[in-house]
Amino acid sequence: MQQMNDDIKVSIINRILKLIPPHVKPVNYLAETLDIGKESAYRRLRGEMSFSFTEMIKLSQDLKFSLDEIVGLTKDTPKAVIDLKIDKDPKQTFLEKFRKYKEEIDLRLQDETSSTTMALNCMPAEFCVHFKDIFKFFYFAWLHRKHTGLSKLYYSDIEITPELELLRSKLNVSSLEVNNNTYIMDPNVFLGPLREVCYFRKLKLMNDDDFLLIKKNFHDMIDFVEKMVRTGGSEKGAKHLFYLSNFNIDGNSSYSICDGNVRSSFNFHFYNRVIITNPEICEIHKEWLDSLKKYSTLITTSNEIVQANYFEKQREYIDRL
Repeated sequence: MQQMNDDIKVSIINRILKLIPPHVKPVNYLAETLDIGKESAYRRLRGEMSFSFTEMIKLSQDLKFSLDEIVGLTKDTPKAVIDLKIDKDPKQTFLEKFRKYKEEIDLRLQDETSSTTMALNCMPAEFCVHFKDIFKFFYFAWLHRKHTGLSKLYYSDIEITPELELLRSKLNVSSLEVNNNTYIMDPNVFLGPLREVCYFRKLKLMNDDDFLLIKKNFHDMIDFVEKMVRTGGSEKGAKHLFYLSNFNIDGNSSYSICDGNVRSSFNFHFYNRVIITNPEICEIHKEWLDSLKKYSTLITTSNEIVQANYFEKQREYIDRL
């Protein structure tokens, strides 16, 4: 990585020192967090050595700041945060991802005027918190991608820790209370996850009983979404809008406003995303989402024939597994 200029170095060091807990010595914190020697930590604090990009990501995640906050960008400068987890322990990464989602839900619940508009090519990861077997499957799929051992990783060997299950249970309730979500769905929004189930089934990494439980959970998910479409919201009274796109959607993205702050999020696979906080860029994204609605059919509490045909098609996908 190229040597950072002195101004940026000072901004980084000051930001880190401000966020490290007062009772913790900065040198000890850096040495432990970055797994470096104390002399190397001193050199970074004195500005004699630059933090690497990987170190900056690790610090930003641990101290909860975004990289654009520390390099002196003006409010008119485009800002982006890459929400890419680098923790070597995939179990911890999965847990942290949903902890962060819980924080986002809590913030939205504090602001009754908050709203989110989503364009969905694939079922959003957050939906799986309502279904234990689908949640376990995506946990398994994540661990399988990160598994580097010589032995095969079987679905039956996967266990949800009590801590992770408690988090899922809390999200199962609190996420239903979040108001003002707009979903613009691709015609085949449920197909991607189903293909993943088929893939691992063909590899014989899951047994018949587990396979049937996952299929049942997907049927439950279809029922869950269909009920919200028919009633216009969740069982907790939150109101939502659902649109069915007449065109294929390239990938998942969302525009959110909460507590006066806007952000756009672009997923490049199931868990990792790029987050934009620049208001002008977010406004352009919002305009695109608004235009996408013009080429979509509103199916919330309306267009019952379109609703029925759509959900019948999704159930056919499941039954073909």
